[in-house]
Amino acid sequence: MTLEQFIEVKGGRSRTIPPAPVSSLDVSLIIPTFNEAGNIETLLRKLQSSFLETGVSFELVVVDDDSPDRTWKIALELTKVIPELRVIRRKHVSGLATAVICGWSLSQGKILGVIDGDGQHPADVVPQLLKSLHNGAEIAVASRNLMQGGVSEWPTIRRVLSGGAQALGQLLLPGTIGKVTDPMSGYFFLQREIVANTDLDPVGYKILLEVLARCEIENLVEVPYTFQKRESGHSKVAFKHYLGYLRHLLRLRIHPLRSQAMLRYLIVTASALLLDAFVFVALFEIQGWNLTRSAAIAGEAGILLTILLHDLWTFAGRPARNSLDRFRRLLGVQIALGGLLFMRLALTNALVNWLQIDPLVAFIFALTIVMPGGHLLGSRFSWRRNWN
Repeated sequence: MTLEQFIEVKGGRSRTIPPAPVSSLDVSLIIPTFNEAGNIETLLRKLQSSFLETGVSFELVVVDDDSPDRTWKIALELTKVIPELRVIRRKHVSGLATAVICGWSLSQGKILGVIDGDGQHPADVVPQLLKSLHNGAEIAVASRNLMQGGVSEWPTIRRVLSGGAQALGQLLLPGTIGKVTDPMSGYFFLQREIVANTDLDPVGYKILLEVLARCEIENLVEVPYTFQKRESGHSKVAFKHYLGYLRHLLRLRIHPLRSQAMLRYLIVTASALLLDAFVFVALFEIQGWNLTRSAAIAGEAGILLTILLHDLWTFAGRPARNSLDRFRRLLGVQIALGGLLFMRLALTNALVNWLQIDPLVAFIFALTIVMPGGHLLGSRFSWRRNWN
């Protein structure tokens, strides 16, 4: 396959990435753009400089959705001074995620990557990401959420929305979102073979979610970075993008590759709830212990079973790196579920003492209302790859 300096794509969209051609380059980096005329030149020059430092063969592929400010034309002019640059102009079709897939499908690299076209992803992180792949990683993700990363200037509302979106993803796709600290990242590289011949069908603008959900990835590495302030233009993130994100999550939720992970969650949660109820009945009804002590011990038994089964079964493919790592992540789930246990005890006592509800009925009600969601949320503090 040969990619010309300039290609026009009219309508439709690519969904499957072919294997790398025989005479392939080392790396293809896709830059999806829409109205980035004020940022594209600076970004492309910085990327060229970063790649030249690595010594790899590469191509920079701008995929522009027929921008009214003619971003594609500015990029095309730059091919005269950046020989590694290719430009794809898409007509009658739009979307960041689909633009990335279009670029990947028409690229030549054995390693594929994506970076935003607005200059907010620092180009100098490229060598670190590529080094991770050369050291054996299947995918290297630039993360804002690692200890050394962050965002330069985000308003409070955007921080809240981003955190809420990630928490929602953790609930709906725990096995996918839990793989990375920054599942919303739009800056990463991966081995082409990971996505080759895979049917990718993203909704919205989060291509990383699609890759993590539909591809089997065992070796993932994250590299910290600081999200930069825009030099020109304005953010295109709008409320409709969050709706698209929700739609994407729901679509991936029913994807068969993730059904096994959710099934394990449900089995672990059901097992913990059954043990919780059994211990409570044994202590409160049979042994005659008081309500709070019986419920507390029963709740802790359920927590310990949850930790054991998640660590040995649900997340068996995500082992701790060392003893400290294991201790910290298990302490995290103990704190998370312990806090919810305290809420459950308070609710149980309130139902019994204030509303005069039968203790066993109150216990079962509080158990089924509070704990299932807690068992899912607990993993967010435990089996994620975020201890650095």
